[in-house]
Amino acid sequence: MKSILLLLCISLSFTSLQGQTDSKKLDEVMQAATDAHIFNGVALIARHDSILLFKGYGWRNYEQKIPHDTNSVFQIGSVTKQFTATVILWLQEHQQLSISDKLSKYFPQYRYGDMITIKNLLTHTSGIYNFTDQHYLDRLADKPFHPKDFWNNVSNKPLEFVPGSKFSYSNSNYMILGYIIEQVSGKPYEQMVRELIFDKAGMTHSGFDFAHLSSPYKSVGYDQLDEVNHLRARISDSSATYAAGAIYTTAGDLYRWNLALHGNKIISQASLQEAFTPYKGNYGYGWYIESAPGIKFMAHNGGIWGFQAHFKIIPQDSACIILLRNEMLGFEDYALSLHRILYHDPNYYIPRKTIAMTPDSLVPYVGQYRLKDKPEFRASVTIQDDKLFLTWTKFQPEQVYPEKRDLFFFKSYNCSIEYTRDEKGKVSGFVAHTGKDQFSYVKVE
Repeated sequence: MKSILLLLCISLSFTSLQGQTDSKKLDEVMQAATDAHIFNGVALIARHDSILLFKGYGWRNYEQKIPHDTNSVFQIGSVTKQFTATVILWLQEHQQLSISDKLSKYFPQYRYGDMITIKNLLTHTSGIYNFTDQHYLDRLADKPFHPKDFWNNVSNKPLEFVPGSKFSYSNSNYMILGYIIEQVSGKPYEQMVRELIFDKAGMTHSGFDFAHLSSPYKSVGYDQLDEVNHLRARISDSSATYAAGAIYTTAGDLYRWNLALHGNKIISQASLQEAFTPYKGNYGYGWYIESAPGIKFMAHNGGIWGFQAHFKIIPQDSACIILLRNEMLGFEDYALSLHRILYHDPNYYIPRKTIAMTPDSLVPYVGQYRLKDKPEFRASVTIQDDKLFLTWTKFQPEQVYPEKRDLFFFKSYNCSIEYTRDEKGKVSGFVAHTGKDQFSYVKVE
């Protein structure tokens, strides 16, 4: 019995230490992204229902020098779609609609209604024109937007393809789902989401009308935010983004949503599995569905003026990655690093600042290289579209990014390339730094 207790204590101690190590690595990546001016917001990362990192980085309000904390409120754009899809599935469970219903049942005036089902809307396989075009962005998105305005935008547009035959992401699909929810329930879309999801999940800091939100935790959205520029973004009207992208929330509330969803507090496990089934384009109902060896995960990004969101869940490990930011840059590179840290993969990328280099300044690095003492291992350096690419033997070309003269790095894993020069100043080789290991290559052509 004593030996069993001892083993249990050792196991728990190791698990605790591993969690602390993971937390430190996660924070290192996010702080590096903040220092490199490619992240400004809040991160929440959890595994096995244990929060490993929950922290604000950068500025909630740059002008007033108010820093982010875990209470910061953000718009989440298209992450809204999973909430809309969940309400549709709840209505189906309660026999108020079927996802096989034709659109003509709800909008008989729409000329393509007999060709399109609710499932086509959920999976972006309807072929309906995406109304969020440049005209919408320039003229309509920050003004009140009514259903008649929507139908005026799409009703006379032809379908882009036969419904069900292709995948094409279209915000129009989820606008229509919102209108269907209102027809079937007899309640405003926003009220249905609040009653069925926000209230049940305990999402007390979430809502829709961000433009009129009065909260000390409201984040200012920026089109650009770095050490030189801080340009405020326009604020979209919630009626114009509606069921396709109107929700505002916090990282903590999104985590509560994750727990409620997987605790079957809102819809059944059968409905959840239906939502998590990939169709064309690897899209389910409001989620992209991806797989890696032994792992299936669901994710969705959201982008709206001045805000971006990344939400990934890995149900089998009760894991999630939530990144909310109030400026407009991509974050897939370091989001992948967070995923790798969760699964103890040492090949994760730590964000760095990059510098601009002209195409002419990249030319000296171009050539063929071989590993010292192992000539069968080679590397080819080329320029493509004014960017530097490196190709290892038997691998595809991959871009390397300049940190300073003669020092480049990969974003897909933790590796830097430090070029060497001869006594005449010509590039003679490079050293590949991968963690504790170093590999020297000489230039042969």
